[in-house]
Amino acid sequence: MDEKAGTNEGRIDKFDKNEIYNKITELTKKGETKSKIGLEFKKQKIHSIKRVTGKRISKIQAELNILKKDEIPDDLMALIKKAVKLIKHKEANKKDMTSKHGYQLTISKINRLRNYYIKKGKLPKGWIYTDNSAKLLVK
Repeated sequence: MDEKAGTNEGRIDKFDKNEIYNKITELTKKGETKSKIGLEFKKQKIHSIKRVTGKRISKIQAELNILKKDEIPDDLMALIKKAVKLIKHKEANKKDMTSKHGYQLTISKINRLRNYYIKKGKLPKGWIYTDNSAKLLVK
């Protein structure tokens, strides 16, 4: 296998830090998540923003003051979306105990992540998960 086949050395030189910062600003203002911003750069053959700029996408957003403080972290939001799908399924299929168990496991993961993010200061101290608030967050 060719040594340079898995690298993106040639592409790094073609992109300037300012271009990357501008693209991150543009995508953030459109409402894209950090993971979607990273996927957009991967489509352009830039596999590591940190290798090019020395910083992660969230640090760049914070530096440019475009990061929302009250934003729910991506991994927690993905679990909340999954929980809402399971709630809808549970309401339509009341006897499905397997999905009920999956829902309970998902809520458990949400609560563990909530405790972690409250300790880290990324969520307010009084933030709690409820089914109703989850439905409102996902809409």
